[in-house]
Amino acid sequence: MTPAMAGIEGLRAVSLNASHIADGLALSSEAGWNQNAGDWSLMLESGTAIGYQASDGQIVGSALTLPYGDQFAWISMVLVAARWQRKGLATSLLRQCISTLEACDLAQILDATPAGARVYGPLGFAAQFDMQRWAADEVSIAAPTTTHSRPYEPADLQSVLNYDQDVFGGDRSRILIGLASRGANCASIAKAGNGYLFGRDGRHAHQIGPVCADDADTAIDLLTHALSRVSGPVFIDVPDRQDKVVAFLKEHGFAAQRIFTRMFRGSPAGFGDPSRMFAIAGPELG
Repeated sequence: MTPAMAGIEGLRAVSLNASHIADGLALSSEAGWNQNAGDWSLMLESGTAIGYQASDGQIVGSALTLPYGDQFAWISMVLVAARWQRKGLATSLLRQCISTLEACDLAQILDATPAGARVYGPLGFAAQFDMQRWAADEVSIAAPTTTHSRPYEPADLQSVLNYDQDVFGGDRSRILIGLASRGANCASIAKAGNGYLFGRDGRHAHQIGPVCADDADTAIDLLTHALSRVSGPVFIDVPDRQDKVVAFLKEHGFAAQRIFTRMFRGSPAGFGDPSRMFAIAGPELG
């Protein structure tokens, strides 16, 4: 137990695995986050998770790291059960993630809420760009009669992975393979090979993203293709600089719900090409 945990009795540091999916889901559900069991399974398979376990066996805190190649890793799912908050658990978990990644010579990246950004800043994280979550209860968009996009097919996987690594700045192939298998109803690719869109089901809403493209018109074409095939609530997390996509979402009934800031530590300028990021995969995945 770390010094930050001093005085908190009955908690045990543990490594999290597939047997803890239900506990992880309980933590994210209590926080009102959108992850479902499939998300937790994908993250636990793709990264390394730690947590704190109470004497009754319940996981009351979590944090997760996702390595994206040999330069940086994502820090994700820093969660603490309500009854254990303001006792230093989140800071302890975060510091452990940072220490582990520093030992592997990996920079650290995360997407922070405003409250989280106030914690991460003093720990050496710098802001790269801001984004908004745009939400709609239902989207009514007709399927385009003329489109420069088409449905994603398994044969497209390698070209998507290559394109994404250039835009995102790291190798998140394990995550994208998982998303491709879950978002078949909306996954699409630009016919010219200059963009793609993936999505997935969530606890509260369908999450659209990542959306990566060479230009806004291609991104909007991909979005039109995807949104015409999705029913029910939808979330899309869009960098603020993507004005044309934001205008498109507003036109179709989306409203701003919450703010995130991409932050990095251990790198002089962050990673990737934000000009071609039109929607992220979600703050837990990047």
